[in-house]
Amino acid sequence: MKHFAVLAAGSGPYWWSLWAKWYHDSPTAWRTSKSRNIMSETGNVSYLIEKIIIFTPATQSLARIDQPNQRIKLKHSASLCLLLLIQHRGQVVSQNELLEFGWGKNHRQVSFNAFYQSILSLRKSLLQLELEQPLITTIPRKGLIIQEEFNIQVIETPEESVSFTAEPLVPDVAIEELSDDTARQPLITTAEMVILAITLIICVLIMYPWQTSDNYFSGYITADNAPTDCQYYFNNDASNFSRHTAFINKNPGLCQSHKFIYITTYPESKKLSVLVCRSPMKNRQENACQSVYYPRYDS
Repeated sequence: MKHFAVLAAGSGPYWWSLWAKWYHDSPTAWRTSKSRNIMSETGNVSYLIEKIIIFTPATQSLARIDQPNQRIKLKHSASLCLLLLIQHRGQVVSQNELLEFGWGKNHRQVSFNAFYQSILSLRKSLLQLELEQPLITTIPRKGLIIQEEFNIQVIETPEESVSFTAEPLVPDVAIEELSDDTARQPLITTAEMVILAITLIICVLIMYPWQTSDNYFSGYITADNAPTDCQYYFNNDASNFSRHTAFINKNPGLCQSHKFIYITTYPESKKLSVLVCRSPMKNRQENACQSVYYPRYDS
């Protein structure tokens, strides 16, 4: 891997940009088969993110530049995903590419949940190190991206960071990671319980009026001296129907052929509601209605 040797020697951003372009244009299959080797061959390469955080691929770790000894160990797959996103800064990297690069030959066995948990843990680690802006952005239905405006510099890995990796790099096993993530999740989350409760309440609210609609609208009386093109009904618990009549006179266009209109209002209230239906509200028959509500109707 001569390209890494040139980079580690500190030949400058120009050579790095050439290597990045060559790497991006290379086949995806090559990236997948070489992803594990890249981690071991970047021993002298680290990335300084926003002049705050150091990411060292060789040790799969993150650390603040002012606290280099307090490192956060990343999952192997999460570290590879971050490496790929950094190497393609300013470009959208698809979920497929991240899976192939991060999990290698096992990527087809990785569920979306395992992938999501890996990226989530990566985001939490960056947040824990107090990076002001979210480094990784999700582009819906396309993939993930590190925006180009982020300041990411290639630096030589400090010696203490290299010595940090005392244990060998063990690739993630996709099936095991899926089992661990799944086991930690309850069968029904709190959010799902809330959604279920709301759904049940809505069903009750829908079914109850349907069961009692006959009784409710049986308390409406037929309006006298109303236009013949339609039929008006008034709530019979009003002390008088002056506001009902005034509303009809002001809105003659509401009366259309074969419409059944239910008006609810009270002399002492400014509220007024109108229900315009295709058929009378009775016999639990299918009906089509439109409602209009006036919170402050001045007759």
